[in-house]
Amino acid sequence: MSREFSKPARGATSRRKRKDMERQHLHSFRCLSSDFPFGDVQENETPDFLIVTETKQKIGIELTQVFKTCGEAKFPQQSIEATKEAITVTARTYSECLRLPPARVSLFFCLQVPLRSNRRQEIAHRVAQVVHDNLPPEGESVQLECRIGGLGGQLIAVDAIHINRVHPVERHQWTWPESGVVETNAVPLFEAAIKKKTTKLDDCLQKCDECWLLIVAPSFKPSGMIHPDKESLAHNYASPFSRTYFLDFGYGRLFQLKGNCNDPRTLRTRYD
Repeated sequence: MSREFSKPARGATSRRKRKDMERQHLHSFRCLSSDFPFGDVQENETPDFLIVTETKQKIGIELTQVFKTCGEAKFPQQSIEATKEAITVTARTYSECLRLPPARVSLFFCLQVPLRSNRRQEIAHRVAQVVHDNLPPEGESVQLECRIGGLGGQLIAVDAIHINRVHPVERHQWTWPESGVVETNAVPLFEAAIKKKTTKLDDCLQKCDECWLLIVAPSFKPSGMIHPDKESLAHNYASPFSRTYFLDFGYGRLFQLKGNCNDPRTLRTRYD
């Protein structure tokens, strides 16, 4: 039986989400770096963070994310991933509106293009309804082969749903598992990120004495699966920043890149 849904309450603004993400990246940077400056950390814009040391020196930290290139793909992979994430989160919210008991739900997408908000909402509505109508009893799981699309089914987005209630959970856990190809030649990606941020360096230096650049790969996502090889880490980058770092956010690895102002070295890793 179909039910009416009210639109989920709007979440945090894009800017707030971006800042939350930047805080996570800075926290990892701080934990993994052996020479992170000690001082008062202040949120800022251009640079993203300011650290005021005990000697009143101001060190700026500018962050940027880097993603794999898409080759012949028409759309950036990260924009498609953002669509999948939005559908998953919205469908979970709809399921909560239906007062479904918490479960582990995995959505398997066949989506190759990003979608507008109205299509994402329609697909999320249908996904939540399918989960509602096929929820297994506690202690069991079910794999659903389905063809869920939006706006009259003109585009198929989800072709399988796995609902797991074998072990009870306190909260809804909805994910979209997906694998991807690892990119090891990171030189052009790092160079592009440095070049992009160099245009902001003069503005950064208006607020700080020196500025560091942190390049972050969200490697838990297919679009961010960048694990630089030895050649990429040994490359001499033309970076005007005082220090330039690469953070493999998914694996918890931090590297200081070789450049005009620094020497190459692995700082610290969680994995030996």
